Parts: sequence; C-alpha cells; structure tokens
Amino acid sequence: MAQPSVTRDVKKAERLFTVLNLLNERETVTAGELAEYCHTSVRTIRRDMALLESVGVYYVVEGKFGYRLIQGPRAPTRKLSQEEWLALTVYPLVTNEIISSEHPVHHAYKSGLEKMKGLTREAATPQLLSLSEELGERIRIHDQAGEKDTHQVMPLLFQAIAENREIEIDYYAIYRDTTSTRIIHPYYILPRSGHLYVTAYCTKREDFRIFRLNRFRTVKLLEKTFEIAPTFNLDEYLANRWTIFADDEEETTFRVRFHKDIARYVHEFTFYAKTDVVIEEDGSVLLEATLKSRKEFLRWVRGFGLDAEVLEPEDVRKELREEFQKQMQRYT
Repeated sequence: MAQPSVTRDVKKAERLFTVLNLLNERETVTAGELAEYCHTSVRTIRRDMALLESVGVYYVVEGKFGYRLIQGPRAPTRKLSQEEWLALTVYPLVTNEIISSEHPVHHAYKSGLEKMKGLTREAATPQLLSLSEELGERIRIHDQAGEKDTHQVMPLLFQAIAENREIEIDYYAIYRDTTSTRIIHPYYILPRSGHLYVTAYCTKREDFRIFRLNRFRTVKLLEKTFEIAPTFNLDEYLANRWTIFADDEEETTFRVRFHKDIARYVHEFTFYAKTDVVIEEDGSVLLEATLKSRKEFLRWVRGFGLDAEVLEPEDVRKELREEFQKQMQRYT
C-alpha cells in the first residue's frame, strides 16, 4: 500500500504536468481556470506556479487574462556524456536493478543526475528528484526478477551498440549445456516473452544469431569496430518466428481453432509473426500462421488445453494425439 506522502506527491506531479500542458496549449489562462480544471484551489495553483518557475518555466501575469507562458523548462547548462545519457535513460528501461554505489554505471548515473540539477534553481530540487526516483521504482519495464547478472553486461553492451564495437562473450548454450567463447557484432536488443535477446553477427558461425542476454557469462569490449550489413533487415530476419527462435528449415502452416470462451485472450496476445485471425459465427476463433517455430508455437497452443484444437497440419494432430494418450496413461 502506497504511503500517504507518496500518493500526495504523485497527485502533485500529475497536476503540475496538467498545468504545464494548459500553459503550452493556451495563449493565456487564469489561476481560477487552472484551479477548476485541476479540481484544486487558487492558492494551490499559485504555489504550483512558483514551483514551475523554480525549474525554469518562465511566465508573466497579464491582469485579468492570467498567466502567459514565455519559456519552458531550461535545458541543462552542461551536456550529458554518452555514458551518463545511457545510465539515466536507456538502462533503467530494460532492467529492474537498483543503481547502488557498487553498480557498474553508478558513477555515470550520479554525475548525470548532478548535471540535471541545473534544471532547478531552488531547494525544491531534492523533492523533485525524490519523486522521480519513486515513480521510476514503481514503473517496471523489465519483468524478470531472476535475471540478476545482466547489470554487469548491459553497460558494455550499450557502449558496443552505440559505438559499433565488437564484443567477446562467454555464452552458455542451454540445449548443449556448454559455454563457448564468441566474438559478435551486436545489432539490436529485443524483448520477447519476458526476456531480452541480442541479435548479432557471430564471427565464429559467420552468420547472424540470436543470443539470450541472461546467458552471457562474461563480456569484453574490443577496440575493433564493425559496420552494420546494409542488406540486413531486422523485420525480414524475424519473419516467420512465433516469438524469437526459428529452429525449422522448412515453414509449416498451422490452423488452430480456439473456443469462444477464450477468444478474447487470443486477441490480446502480441503476434510477432504474420497471423490471420478470424472470428467464426459461433464466437470461436480460427487462427492461421506460417512459421519456422514449430516448438515455440505448439508450446503456446498447449497452454490453452482443451480450449484449442490444431486443425492442420495432420502430422501435428497425430503428434499431439500420441502425446495426449501418453499423458492420459501417466495420470491413470
């Protein structure tokens, strides 16, 4: 349950954003109009306007016409370095790690915050920073609490992508239960089904590969740079993958019928591959997709139990029938 002071701060932040938006949208606006719009008092609006002025929002008061915006928040007087920008913006979006004093990006994060304090002029700075940190803690983009070691990998990976530099990795292949050393050219970081993946060119395989981030055991940033292949198209590369992997050499076209009671859950699913979904007269859903991800797709279908029936192809129906017979014998 949120603490009362935190709740008040969040409401205050929402009100400040509303006031600032109205100042941007209208030529002039009175304190009374702002108070009515924000469901608060004129006295509170005046305090809010003083706070906005302290963070670089400049305005004039034109008598009965009210406030007129002159200038929005001031830009920082000192530019952020690349490391500071990554620490303040990109890194928090893809990890739920707390950036403590022992964290690899702590120095860049701290120095970036010090520069951002140039946005404010008065003692309100600590309160605003405290509020922003509280909101950042409550808005979680990354949902895998178990991926605790990625904070050692991410700073170097971000730097490699930003500067197009090769990295040497020790990578754990779970299906072979082995760890191998690779030199890769990291192109993209992708979220899929609660995990982060890296699309990269592997110099060992001389081809493009997808690596799961939490299987990076070590990362070493190399001096050698690379150029992204002009013929590489990420969307084309990921086509015909149900989520992330394409294990099959040949494509398979699947047709599956879902019971009407779970139709809304099918519609809610994020389809990464081209998928045709048709609602039938009885409310059931007919889904068709052509994929190279047989294992991934069938794993997803199995999750719906008796509410999903694979209609095609016939060899998959036979495979599932044999599987269910074994399951029945196991539970008899």
